[in-house]
Amino acid sequence: MRSHSCNGEGMYEVSENNMTQDVDSYFKSAFHQIRSAPGLIIPSLISSALSSAVGWAIILTVLVLSLPLLAEVAPIVEQNQDLISEIIGEEHLEDDIDPKIEELVEEFSGLVPVMIGLFIMFLIVLCVIGIIYFALYAWVYAGTIGYLWQGITTTTDYRNFLYYAKKYSFRIMGLWILVYIFSIVLFLVPFFILVFVPSPANIAIFVLSIILCIILWLVVMVLLFFAEECIVIEGMGVIGSVKRSKDIVSGNIGSVLIFIFILTVVLIAYVVIEGIFEVIALLFNSSLSPLFMLFLIVILVPWIQLSKINFFLDRTEVAVKEMDKEIEIIKTVREFIARSPYILIDFIRKNKVYLLAALSVYGIGIGIGYYIGHSFFFLSEETIMVLSEGWEEQRWLGPYISMPLIDTIYYFSNNIGVSMNLGLSGIFLGVPTIAGGIVNAAIIGMFYGIVPAETATAFIAVHGIPECMALVIATAAGIKLGVKIMGSPENGDEALMETLEVVLATSLLLGIAAFLEAFVTPIVISLMF
Repeated sequence: MRSHSCNGEGMYEVSENNMTQDVDSYFKSAFHQIRSAPGLIIPSLISSALSSAVGWAIILTVLVLSLPLLAEVAPIVEQNQDLISEIIGEEHLEDDIDPKIEELVEEFSGLVPVMIGLFIMFLIVLCVIGIIYFALYAWVYAGTIGYLWQGITTTTDYRNFLYYAKKYSFRIMGLWILVYIFSIVLFLVPFFILVFVPSPANIAIFVLSIILCIILWLVVMVLLFFAEECIVIEGMGVIGSVKRSKDIVSGNIGSVLIFIFILTVVLIAYVVIEGIFEVIALLFNSSLSPLFMLFLIVILVPWIQLSKINFFLDRTEVAVKEMDKEIEIIKTVREFIARSPYILIDFIRKNKVYLLAALSVYGIGIGIGYYIGHSFFFLSEETIMVLSEGWEEQRWLGPYISMPLIDTIYYFSNNIGVSMNLGLSGIFLGVPTIAGGIVNAAIIGMFYGIVPAETATAFIAVHGIPECMALVIATAAGIKLGVKIMGSPENGDEALMETLEVVLATSLLLGIAAFLEAFVTPIVISLMF
């Protein structure tokens, strides 16, 4: 085992001996732990939901801030529709059109003060969103380390996530702020050299200083490799965690570098494999990026997180519990799919209030989207023409513009990701769930607003019914989770498990929707056009 000694400052010095595990064993243990306790992937799902929540918040901000301009912009666009089309198409403009262009510019110039005011408001909101995201990400990161640590040493309990998230999030933020300040100051030094050192020597010194700063920054980042774990697992302060991480890394520098090398190789392999499959999918006018993103969230990220924690625990002599029984994934998935209809029916039967709330959210979103789209209804003919021409040009196999099987995988992976994010973002008091529901519904409303109902229905209705049902249920589950967390945060484990179960059960509806969207919807659109 490892030996620890305490120096005069009360800090631990770490020595390395032959009893420590090989670096590759941490990765093997992490994979075994995920197979034995799938609940260990929950923090990664929460982190993904937070990222989506930020995207939804930004999109919703843009939609809301755009509403005051619509009444002004839409009439101008309608009156100058042909002229704008020529400008966009970069067609030859006759000399007698120039006065019209000047008039158009003048009309839009009158909106500049309003646009500047809205842009400033957007920047302010964006800064607020950024600050909130930074704080919540630190909260999630602290909770993730505590949850995974307890999960592989004692038990997986959502209360562990809440406890460590609440207790150590400010210390994590303090550490990150310290790192940001250090990085900014470090990389400002070469630019000061460029300004104050006489030419031509300043260029050579600037380049050399940039290289040295990069090397120094990388060294510091390696020394801080275990800083967050020291904060959460050992309860240290920001400065203490920096010193502690430096001691651990210094005493295990070879193992740390090997660990980082393995991580780098794995991530490069992931990117290369994803790139190869994405190119193959693009040859068929499709994409597989949502599938790889799902793999990243569900498998790769938790595996890396657990591997690092296993490494830290081994080098600090913290015992990890034995996990002998691995779950039979195929059998478990098959049994869960069989139970999915009953899970959904039971949730609908017992949670009518939350379903009504979710439907209200989607109603608001459709209303906002329809108002925006309908403001430009005069572009419907051009939109239909673009859609029909694009469809005819891209068709290569009957009514299909791409390989239906690949499209099925794409639609399913994308929508199950959306469903999980809608449900699990309820952990942030349900606010992101509501924002996500409005944004997703606004897309539908916008499409119905800008093109005739029969055209929009042809594109959406066939697969939209099971897809929208799934997303509404996921939204209801997210709202319920938010309400439960607000009511009793310490008892959120049951609510989180229910939400996760319901969200996964929606995969049945989303699978049906993906099949219909890939195989049936193109036929309907082809017949219409």
